[in-house]
Amino acid sequence: MTPLAGYWPPRFACRSSAVALTTWGLTCAALAQTPTTPTPTPTPTSTSTPAASVRANSTAVYQDRVIEGLAAQDPEELAQRQYDSTGLPRSYSLEALWDQRRTQGGSNSTLGLKASVFVDTLQYGSLSGQLTTQENTPAQGAAKTSVTSYVLRQVGMPFDGGWRADNAAGMINLPITDMARASPRFSLPAPAMQGISTSWRQSAGLNLMAAFGQAGRFDGYQLPGFTTAPGNYSMLGLQDEKRVSDGLWQWSAAAAQAQGVSSSLAASPTGQGLLNAQALYAAARREWQSGAEPGSFAQLNAVNGHNNGTDFAGRANPAASALWADGGFAQGPHKHSWGAFWLEPGLAWLDNPLPSNLKGAYWRHGWRTRQWSTESSLELLGSVSGNTPQGFFASSSARYQYSTGTSFGGTASVRRYGLQAQSLLLYTQFANALGSTRLQADVSSANTGERQWRMQVDHDWSFVQSMRLSTALSADRSRTATGTNRGLGAALNADWDLNPRLTMNSSLQSRWSDEATQYSLSAGLTWRINTQWALQANLYATEGNPRTSALAQSPLTAPALLPTRTHDRGVFVSLRYTTSAGASAPPIGGAPGSAAGQLSGMIYLDANKNGKRDAGERGAANVTVVLDGRYSVQTDAQGRFDFNYVVAGPHVITVVSDNLPLPWVLENNGRTPIKVFTRDMTQVAIGAVQP
Repeated sequence: MTPLAGYWPPRFACRSSAVALTTWGLTCAALAQTPTTPTPTPTPTSTSTPAASVRANSTAVYQDRVIEGLAAQDPEELAQRQYDSTGLPRSYSLEALWDQRRTQGGSNSTLGLKASVFVDTLQYGSLSGQLTTQENTPAQGAAKTSVTSYVLRQVGMPFDGGWRADNAAGMINLPITDMARASPRFSLPAPAMQGISTSWRQSAGLNLMAAFGQAGRFDGYQLPGFTTAPGNYSMLGLQDEKRVSDGLWQWSAAAAQAQGVSSSLAASPTGQGLLNAQALYAAARREWQSGAEPGSFAQLNAVNGHNNGTDFAGRANPAASALWADGGFAQGPHKHSWGAFWLEPGLAWLDNPLPSNLKGAYWRHGWRTRQWSTESSLELLGSVSGNTPQGFFASSSARYQYSTGTSFGGTASVRRYGLQAQSLLLYTQFANALGSTRLQADVSSANTGERQWRMQVDHDWSFVQSMRLSTALSADRSRTATGTNRGLGAALNADWDLNPRLTMNSSLQSRWSDEATQYSLSAGLTWRINTQWALQANLYATEGNPRTSALAQSPLTAPALLPTRTHDRGVFVSLRYTTSAGASAPPIGGAPGSAAGQLSGMIYLDANKNGKRDAGERGAANVTVVLDGRYSVQTDAQGRFDFNYVVAGPHVITVVSDNLPLPWVLENNGRTPIKVFTRDMTQVAIGAVQP
């Protein structure tokens, strides 16, 4: 049999158990028995392009084999899944969508079509795209509306001189340079737009980029969409580097402009509600490398912003600048980072506010051993305008791994700048017969008279092999000058393989309090009719936004910009057809013509920084995910993404941080190494954290 395209789930396979592979001491290929359905290997077709010839000769047909005497698969099922391994990788899907939704404004029915395509080429790089068209029919007899949204991406188009071009059009974000993302404490926002962007990278390190588009926002809960808004954005940027004997020099610059956009600052220009803004960014970075030890670095950054808006007091705020330096070094198990900053009042990147009216310095320290890990930070703060007395923000956390399945930890934070607040969080996590449990309690208070406490129990269940289930229960109490509010919360995430072709998935976040009932519920079924057809049905309901805010928070933390949903319920149905073909070059550590598997994942907001998605943590929607730097997809409303056909072997997933809501950031530059196994569904969860 030829390589398998998106088979799910495995009936038999050499699974991903490291223990099993170590015990056998052999690879899956070495364990293979007589083929159940022999298929002649096609003769590779030579081309005039040397690279194409190498690629064609690496696509030997994979033979499906019986392993360790397990039963062979149904011949009829095998016949339905014949895979065309000739040519370069390509994948196509077409999905029919129906959404019946009721909101506070009434009910609405939506019919839509979503088409996705991925084609790998030698001359033009990797091409991928998504097109969605919707027709909305209000139940009150209002006129129908049609909405079309799209995104097209071209990655790695080769040119002479070692140049590679990446281009995008449609629903994208205004790009920022790599060095603007490198700061461990500050981040520049990337507003959404409908437009075009291009990035040209040269092998010597030079990178040129440009973008232009109309302002707007990502929307659509089940159906991905984009709503345009008044105004437009534009951007020009460059980055270059020079390697020296002991490390690297880098420098970067960018200029961006917003013209007539809706203001998200404190206030907009009088009588207009629209904003004109310009912003400049420049940075220089030096890295030192000493042997095999991690090197040290220092980076200087500057921002200047100008707009015709006003500040919180209604005063004109024509310009603001910022200057900050970051650095870091490592000494054995110790990692240090430091910085100094000067952020003038009213600082913004175009129409997005940044931490402002602050001056000072910070220091961070991390220490890790086999059992202990600690992180500490200290920020010395002052006001540039002089209207706030000097102060500090300090935070320290520690974790002790008592045994393989048991750990203890806690975090203490103190703020003495402007708001006087403090908080303490303690937790323990332990394995048991039913899975893994985390007990957490936190309390915080402020000089405004506000008090908060919260207790929560998170549990990952492992009693059913075919189910992935996590739950959370919480109780909280807050007191303010206006009274006391008590709340109870419950959360759940579940994926259950009812049979080899039917999967149930559901999520719940809820909170019942003296003031209101808030919840977000989604429950669905996915039926894989065969390897190409899938039917999905989903019920959803949302009331309010069940989440709480921290009192003791650093003034340097950017304001959280998360989408809100206040009253929404409905049913969503989709029918999807997907087909894949082609074989890529052999993966590192894999054999030519390796078999295929599926890759599924989720991008989520890791609120407690424990490295796994707990029941109460939400997914990140409309985030771009790139596989091996070539094949790109976007997450859905729950933060999920899928790659239908992936060659077995090692791969790298890169999450484009531009799409993440502030102040969430990704570690390791958003790169996550994974390994895909034959006829298996590889699942990965990637968490974003707050600095």
